[in-house]
Amino acid sequence: MKTLKSYHIPAKPKLVALTAMTIAVLFTLPRLAVLRHLQNGPNIDARLLEFLVRAIYTFLVAVIFLLLNLQQKKVSLGFITYNPASIFQKIIYNVLLLGILDIVLLRLHLSLFEPWLRERVFRFLFNMTLILEVMLTVLIAHIYRLLFYNQQVRLTNEHLLKVNAETRYEMLINQVNPHFLFNSFNTVNALIHTNQQEAVHFINNMSDVFRYVLESSKRNLVTLREEMQFMNAYTEMLKGRYGNKLMVHVNTSREADRLLLPPVAIQVLVENAVKHNVISASKPLRIDIFIDGQAGLTVTNPIREKQVAPYSTGIGLSNLNQRCSYLCGREIAVRRSAHEFSVTIPLITPDEYTDH
Repeated sequence: MKTLKSYHIPAKPKLVALTAMTIAVLFTLPRLAVLRHLQNGPNIDARLLEFLVRAIYTFLVAVIFLLLNLQQKKVSLGFITYNPASIFQKIIYNVLLLGILDIVLLRLHLSLFEPWLRERVFRFLFNMTLILEVMLTVLIAHIYRLLFYNQQVRLTNEHLLKVNAETRYEMLINQVNPHFLFNSFNTVNALIHTNQQEAVHFINNMSDVFRYVLESSKRNLVTLREEMQFMNAYTEMLKGRYGNKLMVHVNTSREADRLLLPPVAIQVLVENAVKHNVISASKPLRIDIFIDGQAGLTVTNPIREKQVAPYSTGIGLSNLNQRCSYLCGREIAVRRSAHEFSVTIPLITPDEYTDH
């Protein structure tokens, strides 16, 4: 679904120079054989000079066309603009440059040297040699681009696998860590002595939460409906601990139920809000979850930071952003004002998603 927008071709000047030199040697060898055949003939010094000049032509032509076809960024020179991402522009500029160099080099060569063949035959051989040089150079340039692109794809896939593993680990650490279990069991213990029915309700929700976390860790995307069912159970667990000091308001629509997002994405944001903000009877924490137009699903909360900052790995939002960027093709939007913090998660339709 998602493709690389750009990739880096390392050490371009050195690569261009070595490749151009190789092409020059390749096209110079047949001329060397001819020069060796004529070594006892007249004007051998002139032929040797012509041989060296033709080798320089070949090297310079290879350099020019390698630079043109390995170019990655858009270039503007006055009213001329070259966009290497456009195949049509690339073909046009290659053909125009070939025509210009052919005329310039041929006239220059004829002004410097007397052709040792009939001029008409020499022009034909000169043009055909130049065309072959350019075709080979363009082909090599595109082979380089393909090789480096494939290498970048491989490195990107390895990075995404690492991010995916870190994300799943982070999901399990955040939800199934000993601290979370300890707080949950403390809440159950308190409810058993005060309200056994609430204790049963809390345990059922805790079971649903852990089941969803473990099952969804095997999936890339889930529906908003599935995620909100999980969030209902998770929110009920939080309310069992915080009571009326925590308020979670949800405003979604049935039309949005089929939309997709990374699993446990909303929970990461709610957990961050609960973890980093003061929650008390005098200052209850309100978290709003709602569909934000075409942008996606937004989670907002007021900012009331704790005096002692809780321990955090610091990669939760970063991993969520990378997951959304890879799976949804869009990044999360983080907004922070003096009094409010909000994050918007992109939502996509099932038709937009292609399984990775």
